[in-house]
Amino acid sequence: MKRTLMVFVAAGLLVGILGTSAGADQHIPLHPHMLVLGIEFDGEEPVGYEKCIDLAANNKLPLTAHHSALHVGTGGEALLNHAGHIVVPGAPVSPWANCEELIGFFFPEG
Repeated sequence: MKRTLMVFVAAGLLVGILGTSAGADQHIPLHPHMLVLGIEFDGEEPVGYEKCIDLAANNKLPLTAHHSALHVGTGGEALLNHAGHIVVPGAPVSPWANCEELIGFFFPEG
């Protein structure tokens, strides 16, 4: 499962690198977002979650500077560290298009 955590980190880094400013956001393709609530970790490995929500009905969202803040910046850190939630960008920015694909990858046993 450490590999899966690294995929989370890699996706976040990709978005962070590409989305460091509002100007850089215009180079990121439109994509949906998934909100994973209540992520549980066993050390570094994600072992459970409460719920996954396809934000905005899984529609692609207009680009703004949210990438540098929410996915990997202080907003994203606070969301994970204080609430146990994470916002994951969808395809084509990451390999997953929706919650079903994301959860199926990280938690294939259900």
